[in-house]
Amino acid sequence: MFSLTGLDGSKIYVSVGSIIRIRASITEDGPPATEVEYGAGYIFTHETIADLLARIGTADRFLRLTTRGGSPVYLNAAAISSIRAAPPINAPGTEISVGGLYQHVMETPAQIQDLLAAAS
Repeated sequence: MFSLTGLDGSKIYVSVGSIIRIRASITEDGPPATEVEYGAGYIFTHETIADLLARIGTADRFLRLTTRGGSPVYLNAAAISSIRAAPPINAPGTEISVGGLYQHVMETPAQIQDLLAAAS
């Protein structure tokens, strides 16, 4: 199990394989935070994305992609169930189904296929 410490100091233990998405976030009353989404939940932590990935030890299994806003998002390659070119209303980019959620990214489906092949 992998420990995560919330903004309030509380700890939660999750399976590394259940972590589906890691991304930067903004808190209302404090410094930047990192959002870690797992299974059916999420937690905000002050730990940096780089430190989290280093602790996970399988960082190569997380694809670094770019959101429409230009910020990085890390998706667990094993949790990706589908990718498709974004429909015209959301284009350009790709829509990814990851862990039951959708993530729109700027990379093309072909680029994501290459990243998935490299991660396996």
